[in-house]
Amino acid sequence: MEHNAIHFHWNFLIAFYLFTAGISAGAFFVSGLATYLGGERYKRISRIGALLAPWPLSLGLAALIFDLTKPFQFWWLFLTVEYTSPMSIGSWLLTGFSLLSFVYFVLWLPRPWRDLLRLPHSLSELTAWNTWRPLDPSEVNVARRIVAAVGAPLAIGVGMYTGVLLGAIPARPLWNTPMVAQLFLMSAMSSGVATVLLVASLMRSHHLRSERHFLVSFDAMLIVLEIFMIIPFFLHQTLSTWSASGSLNLVMGGPFTLAFWGGVILLGLLIPLAIEGFELFLVVWQEHAVKYSRLWGGLSAGLVLIGGFALRYVFVYAGQMSHFLPLYVR
Repeated sequence: MEHNAIHFHWNFLIAFYLFTAGISAGAFFVSGLATYLGGERYKRISRIGALLAPWPLSLGLAALIFDLTKPFQFWWLFLTVEYTSPMSIGSWLLTGFSLLSFVYFVLWLPRPWRDLLRLPHSLSELTAWNTWRPLDPSEVNVARRIVAAVGAPLAIGVGMYTGVLLGAIPARPLWNTPMVAQLFLMSAMSSGVATVLLVASLMRSHHLRSERHFLVSFDAMLIVLEIFMIIPFFLHQTLSTWSASGSLNLVMGGPFTLAFWGGVILLGLLIPLAIEGFELFLVVWQEHAVKYSRLWGGLSAGLVLIGGFALRYVFVYAGQMSHFLPLYVR
């Protein structure tokens, strides 16, 4: 079947939406992790992640709504909850995460914008909006930690949902495995960390060394986990049904071979891992002689983002080309 003869129901905008949702989930998660682990030392990581988190997903959802045949009727998804429908559950998950990420965003804004969040002086003043007071610094810190803790499982859910959405379609052998959700989760976390690292590489800070060490170490770990997701995915497809095994031909000599092995594996995983591993090696073994490079940090982060998008592009398009093969009868 020729590539140009196939009608793709899910197009570039769907791949873009899956990619941006993953970035938001990863940025929120690393911000919350830095909030709990680092205190003042990682405060800028927490702030960058919190200020980034709502916007990629918002952009992706706008693209998704635009892609609908009737975009102004998207709100029908929120009138019912279908527990057997991944799309219905995912819609509510994305809504909850979006609202929480915007609250988290405001909590990390400097004053006076942060004062948009207010509390009543007492329960008797709940209806007297004009008497509500802004949060004091101690309350802001507590609120940040609470929102980070509540939002962490939602962020994991959003990162995994981008893969569940594909895996829930049994008619496509390339998608029909739970390992797609796990792979997309690792990629989402890595893409979010890479976005924070990219922004941090453009800024200066007296905590530069500790920030880079935290982000580079975390991203390198996620890349390794992502590689260990890809290996069993290939083994599962190879040892699964004839149709699942045949679907790998799309990335093993088929039309998506270059995009997968060049974009996802080489640019998105191996080169960034080599850069980050080399930097970690130098910093660990030459503790005070070598510092993290802003240039190399920005480069590895940019490559991770290219690979993250390429992964979703390949899976969205190649998955639609995969199909069940007829049974072989002698």
